[in-house]
Amino acid sequence: MMLRMTGAVLVAAGAAWLGFQAAAGLRSRTRAIRDMAGGLAVLERELELNAPPLSRLLAQGAARSQGIAGALFHACAQGLDNLAQESFADLWRRLTGRLFQLGREGQAVVAPLGDTLGRYDGERQREALAAARRRLEELAAQTEEDSRRMGRVYQALGLSGGAFLVILLL
Repeated sequence: MMLRMTGAVLVAAGAAWLGFQAAAGLRSRTRAIRDMAGGLAVLERELELNAPPLSRLLAQGAARSQGIAGALFHACAQGLDNLAQESFADLWRRLTGRLFQLGREGQAVVAPLGDTLGRYDGERQREALAAARRRLEELAAQTEEDSRRMGRVYQALGLSGGAFLVILLL
Protein backbone atom coordinates (compact mmCIF):
# COMPACT_ATOMS: atom_id res chain seq x y z
CA MET A 1 0.00 0.00 0.00
CA MET A 2 2.85 2.36 0.84
CA LEU A 3 4.47 1.70 -2.52
CA ARG A 4 1.22 2.54 -4.34
CA MET A 5 0.85 5.75 -2.39
CA THR A 6 4.43 6.78 -3.17
CA GLY A 7 3.86 6.01 -6.84
CA ALA A 8 0.65 8.04 -6.85
CA VAL A 9 2.39 11.03 -5.28
CA LEU A 10 5.22 10.79 -7.82
CA VAL A 11 2.79 10.58 -10.74
CA ALA A 12 0.82 13.58 -9.47
CA ALA A 13 4.00 15.59 -8.87
CA GLY A 14 5.34 14.69 -12.32
CA ALA A 15 2.16 15.77 -14.07
CA ALA A 16 2.04 19.01 -12.09
CA TRP A 17 5.71 19.63 -12.92
CA LEU A 18 4.99 19.20 -16.64
CA GLY A 19 2.20 21.77 -16.45
CA PHE A 20 4.37 24.27 -14.60
CA GLN A 21 7.27 23.71 -17.04
CA ALA A 22 4.99 24.41 -20.00
CA ALA A 23 3.90 27.66 -18.34
CA ALA A 24 7.53 28.58 -17.65
CA GLY A 25 8.35 27.98 -21.33
CA LEU A 26 5.79 30.57 -22.33
CA ARG A 27 7.28 33.10 -19.90
CA SER A 28 10.82 32.43 -21.16
CA ARG A 29 9.69 33.05 -24.76
CA THR A 30 8.36 36.47 -23.76
CA ARG A 31 11.63 37.25 -21.96
CA ALA A 32 13.69 36.16 -24.99
CA ILE A 33 11.65 38.34 -27.34
CA ARG A 34 12.01 41.34 -25.01
CA ASP A 35 15.77 40.73 -24.74
CA MET A 36 16.07 40.66 -28.53
CA ALA A 37 14.02 43.86 -28.88
CA GLY A 38 16.33 45.48 -26.32
CA GLY A 39 19.38 44.29 -28.21
CA LEU A 40 18.08 45.74 -31.46
CA ALA A 41 17.46 49.03 -29.65
CA VAL A 42 21.12 49.02 -28.55
CA LEU A 43 22.26 48.53 -32.15
CA GLU A 44 19.89 51.24 -33.27
CA ARG A 45 21.31 53.75 -30.74
CA GLU A 46 24.89 52.84 -31.63
CA LEU A 47 24.20 53.45 -35.31
CA GLU A 48 22.55 56.76 -34.51
CA LEU A 49 25.34 58.03 -32.27
CA ASN A 50 28.53 56.57 -33.74
CA ALA A 51 27.79 54.76 -37.01
CA PRO A 52 30.56 52.22 -36.30
CA PRO A 53 31.63 49.53 -38.75
CA LEU A 54 29.72 46.26 -38.52
CA SER A 55 32.33 44.41 -36.46
CA ARG A 56 32.44 47.13 -33.79
CA LEU A 57 28.66 47.56 -33.89
CA LEU A 58 28.16 43.85 -33.15
CA ALA A 59 30.85 43.83 -30.45
CA GLN A 60 29.27 46.81 -28.70
CA GLY A 61 25.82 45.27 -29.09
CA ALA A 62 27.07 42.03 -27.54
CA ALA A 63 28.60 43.90 -24.61
CA ARG A 64 25.47 45.96 -23.90
CA SER A 65 22.73 43.41 -24.58
CA GLN A 66 21.26 40.70 -22.41
CA GLY A 67 20.23 37.14 -23.03
CA ILE A 68 19.97 35.75 -26.52
CA ALA A 69 20.56 39.14 -28.18
CA GLY A 70 24.01 39.44 -26.63
CA ALA A 71 24.80 35.84 -27.56
CA LEU A 72 23.64 36.38 -31.16
CA PHE A 73 25.66 39.57 -31.58
CA HIS A 74 28.73 37.93 -30.07
CA ALA A 75 28.46 34.89 -32.36
CA CYS A 76 27.98 37.17 -35.39
CA ALA A 77 31.00 39.27 -34.42
CA GLN A 78 33.10 36.13 -34.19
CA GLY A 79 31.68 34.82 -37.47
CA LEU A 80 32.84 37.93 -39.32
CA ASP A 81 36.29 36.31 -39.49
CA ASN A 82 34.87 33.65 -41.84
CA LEU A 83 33.17 35.92 -44.36
CA ALA A 84 35.24 34.38 -47.14
CA GLN A 85 33.29 31.15 -46.63
CA GLU A 86 29.77 32.57 -46.17
CA SER A 87 28.19 35.98 -46.49
CA PHE A 88 27.09 37.98 -43.45
CA ALA A 89 23.44 37.54 -44.48
CA ASP A 90 23.90 33.75 -44.52
CA LEU A 91 25.74 33.82 -41.19
CA TRP A 92 22.98 35.94 -39.63
CA ARG A 93 20.21 33.69 -40.96
CA ARG A 94 22.00 30.55 -39.79
CA LEU A 95 22.49 31.94 -36.29
CA THR A 96 18.98 33.39 -35.98
CA GLY A 97 17.59 30.05 -37.14
CA ARG A 98 18.98 28.58 -33.92
CA LEU A 99 17.12 31.03 -31.69
CA PHE A 100 14.29 28.65 -30.86
CA GLN A 101 13.42 30.76 -27.81
CA LEU A 102 12.01 33.44 -30.12
CA GLY A 103 9.59 31.10 -31.81
CA ARG A 104 8.94 31.08 -35.53
CA GLU A 105 7.41 34.55 -35.58
CA GLY A 106 10.34 36.10 -33.72
CA GLN A 107 12.84 34.37 -35.97
CA ALA A 108 10.95 35.62 -39.02
CA VAL A 109 11.23 39.19 -37.72
CA VAL A 110 14.95 39.05 -36.93
CA ALA A 111 16.24 36.93 -39.85
CA PRO A 112 15.86 39.57 -42.63
CA LEU A 113 18.10 42.02 -40.75
CA GLY A 114 21.14 40.14 -42.04
CA ASP A 115 20.37 41.45 -45.52
CA THR A 116 20.50 45.06 -44.28
CA LEU A 117 23.13 45.26 -41.53
CA GLY A 118 26.52 46.36 -42.77
CA ARG A 119 25.25 46.62 -46.32
CA TYR A 120 23.41 49.94 -46.49
CA ASP A 121 23.90 53.40 -45.03
CA GLY A 122 23.31 54.04 -41.33
CA GLU A 123 19.86 55.53 -41.81
CA ARG A 124 18.52 52.52 -43.69
CA GLN A 125 20.04 50.15 -41.15
CA ARG A 126 18.43 52.12 -38.29
CA GLU A 127 15.06 52.03 -40.04
CA ALA A 128 15.28 48.25 -40.45
CA LEU A 129 16.32 47.81 -36.82
CA ALA A 130 13.52 50.11 -35.61
CA ALA A 131 10.89 48.26 -37.63
CA ALA A 132 12.08 44.88 -36.35
CA ARG A 133 12.25 46.19 -32.76
CA ARG A 134 8.70 47.54 -32.94
CA ARG A 135 7.42 44.24 -34.34
CA LEU A 136 9.23 42.32 -31.58
CA GLU A 137 7.72 44.60 -28.94
CA GLU A 138 4.25 43.89 -30.36
CA LEU A 139 5.04 40.19 -30.42
CA ALA A 140 6.28 40.34 -26.81
CA ALA A 141 3.03 41.96 -25.69
CA GLN A 142 1.07 39.28 -27.53
CA THR A 143 3.13 36.41 -26.07
CA GLU A 144 2.89 37.94 -22.60
CA GLU A 145 -0.89 37.90 -22.86
CA ASP A 146 -0.79 34.32 -24.16
CA SER A 147 1.55 33.41 -21.31
CA ARG A 148 -0.83 34.82 -18.72
CA ARG A 149 -3.83 33.11 -20.23
CA MET A 150 -2.36 29.79 -21.32
CA GLY A 151 0.10 29.54 -18.41
CA ARG A 152 -2.80 29.12 -16.01
CA VAL A 153 -4.37 26.57 -18.32
CA TYR A 154 -1.16 24.51 -18.48
CA GLN A 155 -0.76 24.64 -14.72
CA ALA A 156 -4.36 23.58 -14.14
CA LEU A 157 -4.06 20.79 -16.72
CA GLY A 158 -0.91 19.51 -15.06
CA LEU A 159 -2.50 19.49 -11.62
CA SER A 160 -5.84 18.01 -12.74
CA GLY A 161 -4.13 15.50 -15.04
CA GLY A 162 -1.98 14.35 -12.14
CA ALA A 163 -5.02 14.02 -9.92
CA PHE A 164 -6.85 12.06 -12.63
CA LEU A 165 -3.94 9.66 -13.04
CA VAL A 166 -3.76 9.10 -9.28
CA ILE A 167 -7.48 8.31 -9.15
CA LEU A 168 -7.08 6.00 -12.14
CA LEU A 169 -4.13 4.17 -10.63
CA LEU A 170 -5.63 3.76 -7.17
